[in-house]
Amino acid sequence: MLTETNTTSLNMTWNNTLRYNKTFGEGNNLSVLLGTEAISNSTSSQTGSDRNFPTQIPSLEFLGLGADISSEKVSESLGQWSLFSLFGNINYNYNSLYYLTFNVRRDGSSRFGPDNRYANFFSGSAGWSLHNEKWFQNLFPQVSKTKLRASYGQMGNQDIGNYPWASWVQPGYNYVFGSTPASVQGYTISNRGNPDVKWESSTVSDIGLDLAILNDRLSLSADYFVRTTTDMLVQVPLPLIGGSALPPYQNDGSVQNKGFEFELNYRNSGRKFQYSINANFATLQNKVLSLANGAPIQGGRIDNGIFATSTAVGHPIGSFYGYQMEGIFQNTADIFKHAYQGPGVVPGDVMYKDQNGDGVINQSDRTFLGSAIPLFTYGLTLSMNYSNFDLSIFFQGSYGNKIYSQVNQDIEGFYRPFNLTQRVYDTRWHGEGTSNTMPLVSWDQAANNILEPSSRFLQDASYVRLKNLQLGYTIPVRITNRAHLKGLRIYFTTQNLITITKFTGLDPEMHVSNNVNAEQYKGDVAAGIDWGTYPGSRSYIVGVNLNL
Repeated sequence: MLTETNTTSLNMTWNNTLRYNKTFGEGNNLSVLLGTEAISNSTSSQTGSDRNFPTQIPSLEFLGLGADISSEKVSESLGQWSLFSLFGNINYNYNSLYYLTFNVRRDGSSRFGPDNRYANFFSGSAGWSLHNEKWFQNLFPQVSKTKLRASYGQMGNQDIGNYPWASWVQPGYNYVFGSTPASVQGYTISNRGNPDVKWESSTVSDIGLDLAILNDRLSLSADYFVRTTTDMLVQVPLPLIGGSALPPYQNDGSVQNKGFEFELNYRNSGRKFQYSINANFATLQNKVLSLANGAPIQGGRIDNGIFATSTAVGHPIGSFYGYQMEGIFQNTADIFKHAYQGPGVVPGDVMYKDQNGDGVINQSDRTFLGSAIPLFTYGLTLSMNYSNFDLSIFFQGSYGNKIYSQVNQDIEGFYRPFNLTQRVYDTRWHGEGTSNTMPLVSWDQAANNILEPSSRFLQDASYVRLKNLQLGYTIPVRITNRAHLKGLRIYFTTQNLITITKFTGLDPEMHVSNNVNAEQYKGDVAAGIDWGTYPGSRSYIVGVNLNL
């Protein structure tokens, strides 16, 4: 069989800007910018296929030479989108003391309906360089920089694919017609459009401080931000009576992100030894403020019709939602005293928490168990130079994020005919008091250990990792000059050398696996589901930088 595809992509960008600068009075500086931007993208594709060629010589196989005319197929597609923007910027500062900035944009996108293609976005910021004030210099002579900042602005989002405002009609569906029923091929709606869909908007406010002392050797940058996204572009689920067509995009829901960001730098320079330290730390609190009709969105499919995450008002996007494991039933008395969990429960089965206290374990006892979004992230970079040697070390990590180990549920859940792990054998329950974390090994009892998501397979994915280490040596100039070289450096680099974590999977840094591509809801709504995602590799590199 021969298949040939020809794809042509054309992207055109046209920018025009006009700038005006003016200095007037005593220390007044003004800058004005006006501009336009136009982007056009077009992708066309033609595909043809043929089969049953008289000869199997590749050089003689061409479309149209197949022996079976009915097998010849031709298809063609065309996708287009465009953007047009008008923007302006005004910057003003007085004597390098006070700074004001104002921005305005009017953006238009072909991805929205004719009545909603354009939207206006505004932003502004202000700054005060206290270190340039004479009174501040007299009070704090050791401070080389102090700047207060504040900003507020909006930005738009239109990344929802092409033509979401129109319904898509596709062929290849069978219908039955006639007094003598016969099946014929026809067309149907595969994606429902919404002509009222419009720009998603994010409003960001930030206050910050920049501080430096010891002639800028020690510097600190601190920010507090609040970002609220409204008119979120989401596909709200339709009832089954609506058919199999994908639901339309709607502007429903809002999400808030807020937190602190800190960056600390220190550098020291000597004749032979120089070093610098850079540390950063950021917190993040994510919360869904509203959703369409208030109905939670299920995501993170772990089996047909079974989902591990729920995006609901008052909780982070894609929060894990399931049963809370309390331990293992050790004896019949534990079963008798506990909420009713099923007729066949025996010692050694998993014990789940009765969240609502009604004495029965069912769907009402599912609860929010955490999120794949970390509470805070951090990083540390150390750079040193001694004589001709240089060393760079970079650490990074996160805390508070969780991962649902679907791969563990597959091989330790006793509901699929897979080999079991050594951990099952080592930590299994095999009598009263032997384990409170791993149930008895039994295919017959597997149904008693709920197959739906639970904290049993939810793990803390906090970690710290030596992300990068590089050691280098620069050949002295007196040697490279003799070889008529401008410079020669030999270096050794390693990545992902050490990881410290309690996570038992392959990589605590995983966020979204390729399995979500088959789901209706992707991205953060279905984050943190580990299907055995291939980890980041550990690498060792030896190299040479040669400057001729």
